[in-house]
Amino acid sequence: MATKTISLEIDVYNILAKEKRAHESFSQVVRRIADERPALTTDELLEALKPFEGKGAGKKRRRHAIA
Repeated sequence: MATKTISLEIDVYNILAKEKRAHESFSQVVRRIADERPALTTDELLEALKPFEGKGAGKKRRRHAIA
């Protein structure tokens, strides 16, 4: 099978390394993780984001109602 070399940030490599099972290649880890996590529907995505509602990435900003 053909291969492709990629670069990963160290923290991402560490995440994959923790997921790696005995006798499993990194390709197999990525494939397994991708297969285990089905794509979300829009409704599922919105539901998953509810705990983060109103939390921004920076300074708190006031929300203004759109009339």
